[in-house]
Amino acid sequence: MVKVITIMDDVYADLYRLKRAKGLSFTGAIRYLLKEAGDEKKQILAFAGSIDAGEVDRRAEGYARRERVLVR
Repeated sequence: MVKVITIMDDVYADLYRLKRAKGLSFTGAIRYLLKEAGDEKKQILAFAGSIDAGEVDRRAEGYARRERVLVR
């Protein structure tokens, strides 16, 4: 099945460059990016729970809370 999508010109240019560099179709380039994003998420999740509360820099945590960077 074929679907038509609309993307911005700059995104098209980036996708086209990736497509050419990897020798892929547009579908292949999109699949490549989706797989890469999924792999990155898995890599980040591998770190979940790897730092215990005693290792957290309290000054950095305080700054993050003041600046509302850290949300719990």
